[in-house]
Amino acid sequence: MSGTVKKWIEQNLQDDVFAETYHQEKPKIELANTIIDARKRKNLRQIDLTQLTGIKQSEISKIENAQVYPNLLTIIKIFDALDLKIQAVPK
Repeated sequence: MSGTVKKWIEQNLQDDVFAETYHQEKPKIELANTIIDARKRKNLRQIDLTQLTGIKQSEISKIENAQVYPNLLTIIKIFDALDLKIQAVPK
């Protein structure tokens, strides 16, 4: 995330409605960014990830655009294909 975007978010977190929405959506956005970054590091297109996982390209697109929360099985399939591991970390 660029410094400009971070600054914009910080400024808008003063608004209660924005802050609530941001905190609700943040995990979905972080998951999307993790998947996009890992896919690009492996030089894969969404269609390549579809072929590796059996997940429709349209669903991968929705996940990468933070439009949906994927179920755990979907996350596992994507993470396996991208050589990522799921880890529970204390807050």
